[in-house]
Amino acid sequence: MRDQPKILDCENEPLANSGLIQPGGALLFMEKGSRQFRYVSANAESLLGEPAADLLGQDGDDWLAGVLPDMGALPTAAGQRLQLTAGVDLGAGDLDVLITTTGSGWLLELEPSVPADQAQQPPSLAAITDTMTTEQLHHVQQQLVDAIRRVIGFERVMLYRFHPDWTGEVIAESAAATAKTYLGLRFPASDIPAIARALYAQTPYRHVPDTRATPIPILSRSGEATALDLTWSDLRSVSPVHVQYLENMGVMSSFSVSIMVDGRLWGLVACHHPSAKTIPLARRDDCRALVSAYVDHFKVYQRSVQQEIHQDLTQSLDRLQAALDAGAPIATAFADQFAPLAQRFSASGAALWVDRDLTLLGDPADPEALSALHDWCLREQSDAIAAFDQLPEALLSQLADQQRGFSGFLSIGMRALRHGNALLQLYLLRPEEVSEIAWAGDPEKPLAATPDGLRLSPRDSFDKWVEVRRGFSKPWSDTDRFAAEQLRERLMQLL
Repeated sequence: MRDQPKILDCENEPLANSGLIQPGGALLFMEKGSRQFRYVSANAESLLGEPAADLLGQDGDDWLAGVLPDMGALPTAAGQRLQLTAGVDLGAGDLDVLITTTGSGWLLELEPSVPADQAQQPPSLAAITDTMTTEQLHHVQQQLVDAIRRVIGFERVMLYRFHPDWTGEVIAESAAATAKTYLGLRFPASDIPAIARALYAQTPYRHVPDTRATPIPILSRSGEATALDLTWSDLRSVSPVHVQYLENMGVMSSFSVSIMVDGRLWGLVACHHPSAKTIPLARRDDCRALVSAYVDHFKVYQRSVQQEIHQDLTQSLDRLQAALDAGAPIATAFADQFAPLAQRFSASGAALWVDRDLTLLGDPADPEALSALHDWCLREQSDAIAAFDQLPEALLSQLADQQRGFSGFLSIGMRALRHGNALLQLYLLRPEEVSEIAWAGDPEKPLAATPDGLRLSPRDSFDKWVEVRRGFSKPWSDTDRFAAEQLRERLMQLL
């Protein structure tokens, strides 16, 4: 595939080990063992009044005593943060200080404080979060992006939701009247590659005040190339590929807040501005608090949906249990309860295998195609639950000339311990659903010719680009997967 080398090119960027920071602040790293400053950014003198070379090797505890009277407050867990935003004076003006624990020490990041008479006063966070009470989730999502835009004053704020294939979609947007809209548009997974998503999952936010700013090197005592891990650094430098990507969008300043749900990166609040703009540390933390409030509301919504699923499945499976208790074969009991299951999963049909016996339910599908599907899953698929909105490539080539009757499937596998330990495999089937996906530009990133050969070149157009997608079913959602887990758990109790 043409995409493969491009994605690998992105994945090979040393994002967390660049040895550089953005110039909006200075960085020091205190090693846990020696308690000395092992790394210092070259611009430290501008904020501390002391040359970086002189700071290297100094006792960090002595320095911290002037910043943190209670050393017991020093964070200990990796990624844990302590913010001091009251204006710490270390000799060259008031500073905001962020202390973050890493595996081997503490990152100390210093930024000039914004004077109280110049600081933008944010709206009351309590007043904002108190309005997030509607049961309509999309209203809460709009409230979130509106609130964050009020806090930071950016031109555009978007709620960016990841799909299971890591493509992203803008599902809510707050923007100036003159700004280009991306609402409803999709972005390819390669726009935010896995290495970048991993960083988002470990950090609360990412701020780029000025894409045109020259990065600052981090110095080490030995003078050798640094290997300092900047995963948790607010000041971490920006990938040149990402800088070009933002500039191609007409963006000079960006801010992204990670949205974590149940330990997984659910999405981002992505903020863009056409000119350089620094968000003070306290305002960045306000945005983090707003996202946390949104996640709380999302979880309440999620629980209500899950409770509804549980109730629906309980009714169907109680009837299935009654049929089994009355002596009905497994296939017969399933056939009688297929209609409510089909409605819950938006399935047109199903195939039930009990050992090698096949029962077809709902709309007809080709038995030969189902046999090929079943054999492939037994051979290649080890997960108890798996969902595909397009048949795997091996099956597509094998069944190319057949009228299958389905384009997507969700499989649920288990052993029926009370029925001779029979292997039970249920396939819920969905037909092809020809759809249009509106992308923010052609999702294919071009490869540019350079003296070193073909290299990744970020997309330079984000105009709406519509793809007509064939051969896919309606995608299986997180809600579908939850329902499948609930169904399997109850079936294991019954069978």
